[in-house]
Amino acid sequence: SNPMRRDRSPSLCIWTRGTAAGGWKDFGDPDETKGDIFGLVAYLNGRPIRDFVFAAQWLRDMLGIEHMTAEDRRAAAESRAQRRRENAEADERRRRNGQKRAHQLWMSGRLVMPGTPAWKYLAARGIPLDQVRHYSGELRYLPATEYWMAAEWGERIEHGRRQRYKVRPGPRFPAIVTPLRDAEGSMRSLHYTFLAPDGSGKADVEKPKLIYPEQLGLSMWIAHGPSGLNPCQADAADGVTGPLCLTEGLEDGLSAALAVPELRVWGAVSLGNLAHQPIDRPCVSEIYLAAQNDWGKAQALATLQRAEAALSRAGKPMARLPAFTGKDLNDTLTGKD
Repeated sequence: SNPMRRDRSPSLCIWTRGTAAGGWKDFGDPDETKGDIFGLVAYLNGRPIRDFVFAAQWLRDMLGIEHMTAEDRRAAAESRAQRRRENAEADERRRRNGQKRAHQLWMSGRLVMPGTPAWKYLAARGIPLDQVRHYSGELRYLPATEYWMAAEWGERIEHGRRQRYKVRPGPRFPAIVTPLRDAEGSMRSLHYTFLAPDGSGKADVEKPKLIYPEQLGLSMWIAHGPSGLNPCQADAADGVTGPLCLTEGLEDGLSAALAVPELRVWGAVSLGNLAHQPIDRPCVSEIYLAAQNDWGKAQALATLQRAEAALSRAGKPMARLPAFTGKDLNDTLTGKD
């Protein structure tokens, strides 16, 4: 919880590992105040988060740096460098293990076929998969997948470091899993859509859509357009180029592919990941952003505009493809207001 106010639920997040280590964000603040370790020190001491002078002096006093000898400083610098190397190596091991697990899980899945909860779910969303003309074939169905967000975890010390371990696994649900691929086509992660047991909707859990282990710069390849070639194959072929539609979610992507078969369609999985899509390639002639109507909120709109600015650097024509009714393209497809 946030020590600066009485929270009913935790709102202050501090990242302790990975590329964001040392960063923090106050999700309970309407402006979602955030910053680095210096800003955190200032914030927790009731000072403006840009009061670097105060934060630096406070940290020097707390760490005893004012009284360190030259040898102490050298030893501390070596220790920090060693810890950074160890953390980077640990992060790389976790990333590779996550990629291996994602690939194994996808390979163990079944094709999405009629009669499965996955097929029923998509049909209920107005998406008969057999009518998506240039569907990529990437989706897989898993009959019973652990919803790990509901698992129980404990902590223990191993090799002098605090480690988490699973006390009890989470419940299992049917799921649709879709690969997240990098620009070269390598599977790096999986997007999970957890379903109700009968496929009538999503699973009744807090977050029925999850990604593991990563998403930045990765894409779901949902439809390949009239050529039927994936992006890498199309890039290698002579003269194979066409319009690309970028959507946030899987259902929106399938809806776009169903409605406009001429489109190559990728799912970016989140609004923030749109800016990192690898669109500067020969198979992409122009770009359509499938904008959701709830992106009109100030923060979402700013993120969308940053994405458009980043994507425009490729020098390709670009336009928004808005949902005319409902929240998104799938709502438009199914006639929701």
